[in-house]
Amino acid sequence: MRWLAALVFLLIALPAGAQEGTLTVRTIPVKSFNLFSQLVTFGGLEWRGGIELASDDERFGGLSSLELTEDGSDLLAVSDRGFWFKADLVYTDGHLSGLGNTVMASILGPDGKPYKGKASNDAEALAGWEPGRIDGKVIVGFESRARAGLYDLGKDGFQARFRDLKLPKDVAKGPPNKELEAIGRFTSGPLAGSIVAISELNKDENGDIRAWVWGGGRKAFDFAIKQFEDYAITDLAILPDGDILTVERSFGASVLPGMAIRRIRTEDIVANGAVSPSLVFSGRMPFYRIDNMEGIAVSRLNGETRVTVVSDNNYRPEFQRTLLLQFALKR
Repeated sequence: MRWLAALVFLLIALPAGAQEGTLTVRTIPVKSFNLFSQLVTFGGLEWRGGIELASDDERFGGLSSLELTEDGSDLLAVSDRGFWFKADLVYTDGHLSGLGNTVMASILGPDGKPYKGKASNDAEALAGWEPGRIDGKVIVGFESRARAGLYDLGKDGFQARFRDLKLPKDVAKGPPNKELEAIGRFTSGPLAGSIVAISELNKDENGDIRAWVWGGGRKAFDFAIKQFEDYAITDLAILPDGDILTVERSFGASVLPGMAIRRIRTEDIVANGAVSPSLVFSGRMPFYRIDNMEGIAVSRLNGETRVTVVSDNNYRPEFQRTLLLQFALKR
């Protein structure tokens, strides 16, 4: 029975955060983005494939933000129940067609233990400290108890602990469940070295969506983003030139699900100013394969800037889907 005692000892001795594990994820190819035609161009986007993801693993779902490696070969995402999700992406003739080597693990707090409860584990934003790097330092933003932390995955893997990045105080002063939703770090352009955060629907006195820039040796400042129709900003990705892409959703009982992607010129971001992003794409069900769109990332493949978006199924796979869709950015 010595082996049994040793096994019990090892299980007890494992750190609380050691919950990384593989899982089986089924994929269904998404052949076209438009449900009624074989069109491949949609505004400033050109179709580059997609998949629908499903799993019987109770941890899977709720994907709210993602990052890709520079060449688009690997994906890292966070869920709003406090999990990391990592996978290899598979391409066929340059189109996204599958994924493999799927892994999930708990996101850890500063004490090295998994967060407990929706108020603590509501991870909504993810960004690489360096562009195209998911194996180094990454930033995770949490909404319900608004905070942003740095995780050194390069050093500690999924045992990495939360290190506070000290948000501007006003980030946490928005309406419940409408606060921190998107985050990124500029590595080029006029704001290089700074971090940007955008709220979901925390509006200023003019009805514009509030956002903030801080760090990189600059004094923190806020700016605002003009809202597009009834859409809420759910994530951002920073392009190589420093411009921002936002993915935005229209989702609710009284509207058909919609997705919009807009582009913010970095030079338009100034303290106390309001920006009017240019529209790259907007569309709704039932014309397009759209669900509760939550995450956006950029990568490079075959000489193109690729835009990848993901939907959050809210852990209700019987009603909502996890879609992973990819496009080439044409303007």
